Amino acid sequence: MKKMMYGAILALQFLTRIPLPVNCPMDHKTLKWTLRFYPFAGFAIGGTLYLVYYLLNGLLPLYMLTLILLTLWVFLSGGLHLDGVMDVADAVGSNGSTEKKIEILKDSRAGSFAVLSAVFLLLWKSVLLYAVLEVNENILFLLAIPMMARFQALLQLFLFHPFQNKGMAHYWKQHLSKRDVIIAACLLLPFAAFPVTFSIMFCLQICFSYIFGKWAVKQFQGINGDTVGASIEGAELWNLAVLYSLFLLGMV
Repeated sequence: MKKMMYGAILALQFLTRIPLPVNCPMDHKTLKWTLRFYPFAGFAIGGTLYLVYYLLNGLLPLYMLTLILLTLWVFLSGGLHLDGVMDVADAVGSNGSTEKKIEILKDSRAGSFAVLSAVFLLLWKSVLLYAVLEVNENILFLLAIPMMARFQALLQLFLFHPFQNKGMAHYWKQHLSKRDVIIAACLLLPFAAFPVTFSIMFCLQICFSYIFGKWAVKQFQGINGDTVGASIEGAELWNLAVLYSLFLLGMV
């Protein structure tokens, strides 16, 4: 039980900026529980967004509420995954060799492709979030979006190999097994109360994860922490687009 609790805390410390001043042991069993609780970190983010929406809905114009939610969304993740998007954009935008792309990926400086990718990602995220809130006030699935995005990150770590034998992706993969992925997926089961919507979103999320992982392997000959972080941002944007489409089709 203690290992499970430490794993949940470590997942929040690693994937969010929620202040939890607790020192947790970094042993094998605790780290396995950390991986299993990846979707739980998404629940903490989505739950906070849902609560703020519930408290402020009707008190503020929708465009202002959307901006508040998006700002909080970025704040809760600490921009950690957005940084991955920027690094990947700079690397791929260079059109260099694989070695050159990996070199740029490791560079902490932000180039023009990094800035453009961050701007357009946040613009599209804000537009889709506004559209989702506008067409349907039942936003329970905002809880599912960050959870699914972090589950697919776990799936990428399981399915694809890192391009180097060091770094965060390599570190986490050493502790990851198929059983851990299945346990993490079980955290999404409450959304099965909406079988059609959940099934479509979940299946399309798996497709996104696999396609993004294959693309990362093509670009860098493997994955790393930056590509996995970028996939989380991409998955959240993808899920917003899917959810909005389902709203329009009357399937939610």
